[in-house]
Amino acid sequence: MNPLGILKEIDKPLFDFFESSLEQQRYSLSFIPDESATSPLCAEVMGSMLVNSVSKLTNPNQPGVATLARNRLCEVFNAENAHVKVITIEAASRVVFSALTKRGDVVMTLDMRKKEHCNSENLAFRFVNFGAEPSSGVLDYDKIREQALSCKPHLIIVSPINYPLSIDYKKFADIAKEVNAYLWCDISQTCGLVAGGAINSPLPYADVVTFQTHGAMQGPQAAVILSKTSINNAIVRSINLYGHKGLTKVSLAALATRLNEMKDQSYKNYCKRVLENAKALSEGLKQGGLKIVFGGTDTHLVVVDTKSAALAARGAQEVLEDCGISVRCCDMLTDDPNVKYEAIRLSSLPSTVRGITPSQMRYIGQGIAEFLLVPDEEHAKELKAKVTSITSTMPTYSPQWMSDLVRKQYGNFSLNLTDLKARDEAVFSHKK
Repeated sequence: MNPLGILKEIDKPLFDFFESSLEQQRYSLSFIPDESATSPLCAEVMGSMLVNSVSKLTNPNQPGVATLARNRLCEVFNAENAHVKVITIEAASRVVFSALTKRGDVVMTLDMRKKEHCNSENLAFRFVNFGAEPSSGVLDYDKIREQALSCKPHLIIVSPINYPLSIDYKKFADIAKEVNAYLWCDISQTCGLVAGGAINSPLPYADVVTFQTHGAMQGPQAAVILSKTSINNAIVRSINLYGHKGLTKVSLAALATRLNEMKDQSYKNYCKRVLENAKALSEGLKQGGLKIVFGGTDTHLVVVDTKSAALAARGAQEVLEDCGISVRCCDMLTDDPNVKYEAIRLSSLPSTVRGITPSQMRYIGQGIAEFLLVPDEEHAKELKAKVTSITSTMPTYSPQWMSDLVRKQYGNFSLNLTDLKARDEAVFSHKK
C-alpha cells in the first residue's frame, strides 16, 4: 500500500502538503541539527499498529516497551538510570530544575542556556553566565573554577549548543564537586555522537544528562533524562509532578528501535563521517573567505562570524534559505559580557544522513562563503546550482547508514524515499 498515492486521490490538499515537504527535503540542504531525517525503520515503527495503544507507565519495573527503552538507554549511554516519561526537552528541563534547585538558587550556565525554559515564578533563579575566553576561543577551566568559587552556584549547566570544540566533562565535575553543586549536561545536539563514541561523553561525570531523541539521534520526538542513583528519587518525584506522562507505546517502541540501531557498526561509521564532514565544511568556508569562530570544530558544528560576511546573521540566514540552504543565526556569548559574536551555526548532521561526502561538503562550504561575501543574483544562482547538483543525487536517508538487514528490507517500506525517481514518477505523475 502506498499511503501517498491514496492521499492523492482522496485528500488533495493534504497530499499537496506532503508533496511540498518531500520536495523541500529532496532539493534543499539543511545544516540545522533538529532537521536530521528520522531513521526509516524508526519511522516505520511510528506508523505501526502500536499507535493505537497508550502506555500508562504506572510501574517502572513492569516488563514492557518502556522498560526496554530505559534498559537500552542505560546500555548505549552507560547510564545508571534512564527516564522516558517526558515528551519535550523543555519539560525535561523543568523536571531537572524542580528536582535539584529551589527558587533563588544561583545557576551557572554556559551561554545562558536553559534560562529560556524557566517560565514560572517557581523557576526563578539567579543565572550567571560563563563562556569561551574571547582571545583564545576556548573554555578556560581555571577561570570557570574561579567564577564558581566566587558565585557559589547550586547548579552548573553545560549545554554546548554553540560550542564546537571538545569539552572536558571531568573538569566540570571536579569544579561542581568543589563548590558542592550539581552538574547538569544537556547534549541534545551531540547525543548521537556521544552514543557512537565519536566525542567525549558527560557520563559518568554529570549528575544528570538530558537530550531530545529526534534530530541528532534520528528517533521519535521525545526527551530523555539520565541520572545518577544518588539523585534518582528526586528526579522521579519531579517527573511525577511536572513531567508529561502521556507517551504512547509507539513512541517508546520507536525509541527502543532507534537505540538498537545505534549499536550497529553502520551508526559508528555515520558518526565518523559527521566529524569528517564538519571539518571539510569548516575548510570550505575558510577557503571561501569567512571567519570561523573558535578556529574550527571537533564536533558536528561549525560557527561562522558574520562580521566577515557582507550580511548580518539574520540576513544571511534568510538569503541562504532562498538558495535552498537552512542554517540558524545566533548571538555567541563569551566570558566577557562586553564581547559577543553575531554568528550563523551550521551542523553536518542532517546532510551526512543523506550521504554527502567531505569533498561535496567542502565544495558547498566554499559556495556558501562566496555567496555571503558577495550576495548578488549571480552568486545566488551559482549557489542554487551547486545545491541542486548535490541534492539531486542523494536520498533523504542514505542506505549506507543502515544495518545490512534493514538495508535489504528497505525497498519494502511503505514510505521508502530512497528511489526518488521512481517515487516521483509513481506519486507525483500529475505534475508531468
